[in-house]
Amino acid sequence: MEDFRVTDRNRIRPLTHRLTWHSICMMADILKGSMMNRISLPLWILSLVIVSGCGSSVRIYSDVDDGARFDQYASYDFLEFSEGNKKSISGMELERIRVAFARELESRGLKYVDKNGDVSVQITVYHREASSGSYYYPSRYNYLERALAIDLYDNQTRRHVWHGAAVGELEYDPQKRATGLPEVVARIFDEYPVLLSMQ
Repeated sequence: MEDFRVTDRNRIRPLTHRLTWHSICMMADILKGSMMNRISLPLWILSLVIVSGCGSSVRIYSDVDDGARFDQYASYDFLEFSEGNKKSISGMELERIRVAFARELESRGLKYVDKNGDVSVQITVYHREASSGSYYYPSRYNYLERALAIDLYDNQTRRHVWHGAAVGELEYDPQKRATGLPEVVARIFDEYPVLLSMQ
C-alpha cells in the first residue's frame, strides 16, 4: 500500500501518525456503519448524503507536529520532485503544481529562497486504481485516483512538521486539472497551522 508521505528521508524524523489507503477506507466504513445503525432511511436516500471514504470526491487529510513553531518560519525552499513524478508528469504540470503551493506558502508569510530555508517543502503526486461501492452501496465504479501531497521539514530541528494531502478521482484533461488546481491546494492549506495573511 502506498503512503501519502515521504518516508525515505533518513535525515528527517517523521511524524508518528501515518495515513494509508487501508486505514482511510476502514474509517469510512466504520462511520458509515454507525450511521446505518442510528438512521433508518431508504438506501437510495442514504446514498445521496453519504460519500464513500474511498469514492471519487476530493478528500483532505493533514497531520502536524504539535511541537513545531510555525509562526517562527520565515523562509522555505523546494526539494526536487521524485524521479517517478518527473517521468510520469509533464514539466509544465509540475511547475503549475509548485507555483500553486508557493502562492499558499507565501500568503502565510513565508518567502522563497533557493536553499537553506527555515523549512524544506516536498511535493509528491501519487496515483492508484480505486473503485467506489460498499456493502451498503453495491454498485461499482472503477477509476484512477490521484493524491497531491505536501510535506514540510524543519531544517534546524530535522523534524517532519506538517503533512497535507488532497485525494480524489484523476481528471484526465490537463486544462481542467490546471483550472481546479488552485482550489484544491487552497483546501489543503485550510489545514495549515498558520492562518492566511491579511496583508
